[in-house]
Amino acid sequence: MTLCGVRDFNLNDVFKPEPARLKRNLCAIINFGKFRDEKVAMLNDLEAAVAERMAEEQALLAEQERMLTELKRLKEHRAARELEAAAIQAETAAIAAKNAQLNKVHVVLSDEIRAIKAQCNALTDQAAEAKLTLNSLDNEVEELRDQIVQSPDRMQKAISDLVTAAETQRTYYAALRSTFNDYERKIEMIAKFERDMQRCIKLLEDLELVVARKKEVSATTKDTKEAIAREERQYNELVSFHQTARRQLASLQEKLNRMEQQSQLKLEAAAALVDDQIKRREAAEAEHAATSARAAEQEAQIRVWRERAEEVRATLEARSKAIVDKYNTLRRAVMEYCRRLESAMSANPELDIDSRMMLKDSSMMGAGAGAEDEPGAHFDALGELMSTHGAGEGLLLDSTQARDTSATERGAALLSKGVQRLTLG
Repeated sequence: MTLCGVRDFNLNDVFKPEPARLKRNLCAIINFGKFRDEKVAMLNDLEAAVAERMAEEQALLAEQERMLTELKRLKEHRAARELEAAAIQAETAAIAAKNAQLNKVHVVLSDEIRAIKAQCNALTDQAAEAKLTLNSLDNEVEELRDQIVQSPDRMQKAISDLVTAAETQRTYYAALRSTFNDYERKIEMIAKFERDMQRCIKLLEDLELVVARKKEVSATTKDTKEAIAREERQYNELVSFHQTARRQLASLQEKLNRMEQQSQLKLEAAAALVDDQIKRREAAEAEHAATSARAAEQEAQIRVWRERAEEVRATLEARSKAIVDKYNTLRRAVMEYCRRLESAMSANPELDIDSRMMLKDSSMMGAGAGAEDEPGAHFDALGELMSTHGAGEGLLLDSTQARDTSATERGAALLSKGVQRLTLG
């Protein structure tokens, strides 16, 4: 009952309940039952919400573990990529420095190569011209040999000149060959340099690709850092939400236990109250049965009383009718008596004026009274007249008048008694 809001519930409310307190206690129990029904639905909703929150929490914990594993893998990958990026950056810096140096050498050698190519072309042209000149000289020497008379000295001199010219030409050709070989070596060196330049250009392109890859890795690293920061924020939010959910779960569990205890106590109190009410209902039903039996007896007695009242009413009506008939008879007798008395008074002129007026009034009262007038008034007037003038005046009545007077008095007495009974009835 304390849980129902009734602080002063005691054993008197169980064994000797008062109507107001019983009504208050029943209202408190009913209100608590309605309140419990409403709160049980709310509690079911809260339990479903808690179960859903727990499922979400388990899913979030699994997601958290997965994200932590992914975060660890990304950190390891990031560390490896950072080492690789550092090595690539160092190699890129070295290649960039070497490339800058080679670019400078390439600029210098390009000019030299162009000059050497021009010289090679010029020497090639000169060699071709020298070959043509030598061929023409050989032809001319053959022709001159054919034309010249064969003289040994002159021939020897010509041969010596030709040998000298040939030696000179050979020396010139040797110098040209040496120069050509030098140029060929330079060309080979230039070709090798070009190959090195192509390799450097390729390395530069690879370096550009590495730089682009490094930029992509940097962007990916930046995105990874942002993702890591975002995951850390989400992790912190999940930890905070998890702690809040645990606190809410503990609070709801405590409320649930308290409500279960309260419900158990209220159910026990309600069961005791129901047992008490059942006992009271049985007692009330027994009392109602006894009351119904008494009511049936009283109704039977009332019916008997009503029948007796009807009989009494019929008897009373018959007696009233008989009394009214007797009253009318007496009234006629009184009127006749008054008429005879007036005749007697007119026959005795020695009566005074007051007696005459009283008799006249009595006659008028007797003649003018209706069916509803008091019959005793006439007898009172007659009694007063009789007491005033009966014996003192020596009024003599014949035997008929005496009999009428005694009959009238007896009728008046009976009429007075009947009127009193009617009045009391």
